[in-house]
Amino acid sequence: MLQDMTGDRNGIGGFKRIIRELFVEPVPEYARDLSDVIDEFRPDVIVADHCFLAGPMVASRRGIGSVVYVVGPLAVSSVDTAPSGTGLAPSSSPLGRLRNRTLSWLVANVVFRDVQQALRRAAAAIDFPALDDFLTDWTVRIADRYLVAAIPEFEYPRSDLPPAVEFIGPMLPAGVDDWSPPDWWPELRAARRAGRPVVLVTQGTAATDPRQLVLPTISALADTDALVVATALGDLPDDTLPRPRPAGLRLERFVPYTELLPLTDVMVTNGGYGGVQMSLAYGVPLVTAGRSEDKMEVNRRVAWSGAGISLNTSNPRPERLRSAVTSVLEDSRYRERAQRLKAAYARYPGAPRAAEAILETAAGAAPLSAGDEGRPR
Repeated sequence: MLQDMTGDRNGIGGFKRIIRELFVEPVPEYARDLSDVIDEFRPDVIVADHCFLAGPMVASRRGIGSVVYVVGPLAVSSVDTAPSGTGLAPSSSPLGRLRNRTLSWLVANVVFRDVQQALRRAAAAIDFPALDDFLTDWTVRIADRYLVAAIPEFEYPRSDLPPAVEFIGPMLPAGVDDWSPPDWWPELRAARRAGRPVVLVTQGTAATDPRQLVLPTISALADTDALVVATALGDLPDDTLPRPRPAGLRLERFVPYTELLPLTDVMVTNGGYGGVQMSLAYGVPLVTAGRSEDKMEVNRRVAWSGAGISLNTSNPRPERLRSAVTSVLEDSRYRERAQRLKAAYARYPGAPRAAEAILETAAGAAPLSAGDEGRPR
């Protein structure tokens, strides 16, 4: 459904439409379907994505424990951060907190006023008491656990972080079971031995137009000594590539990051959250260029963390890409910061901790019958 929506997904109008039509207005329907499943299955805990508001809402009304799982930049409101989606760096100074409060009020009461009203109507339709909070804060207010698949070192500090929030680390793959390296794979280690930089450029899985990032990066590095590994879901016919085809380009539809990142010097990406976290978990610094979906927030965190450069656009020019890649390769501070984040990522268990938290919540649940009323916790 998301791919079928028309309008500018980068604009505020398109973003609001996605939130309203996918996540807010269907809440009563979702709640009815979920209630039928609860009556049949009798669960001890409900686990839901942070965008699936009906999950913790129905759990609260039925007296069932709930765990919310978050994969993406933390959108919880705070006195120390601007509203999520603005792409602004955090600030806890007096002036910064004034900025944060002002923007938060404007976003909730002006920009997203209609979406807030739609959420209150949806809550009323299932007899759920409306909250005064902004829509991104409802699930963290309602759920027993709010598990963030990230690490605090890559997230903005908040002095007022709700107690339900717990950073558990990302769910990173351990490797691949069935994959054969391409013929050129030995060139990666040869490049590292020769001091030749290895640059990975990927377009991601949502905004997949290779003309936005992959092709400009290939052009930017065509006459350098870098070994460029490019991955893209869409086909890249030869007539879209620079002429002559760069000698240092290796183009594949898929290469497992678990195999490639240990041999990579810098990753160029549009800012998908999973790819960014995986790059940092391997200690690889970044150049990011993307503003659609949540990428503006992800890429701001890359720059804020010091582990890379954000170009603050979805369509970077080749000369800007070349300058950014060169800076990341030549300035050791980017790799040093990425290496410190790698050590931090290694301290968080990810999936095992998520399982523990879910079982802990289930053990403390006391499910009620369908007619019993609960209240937001």
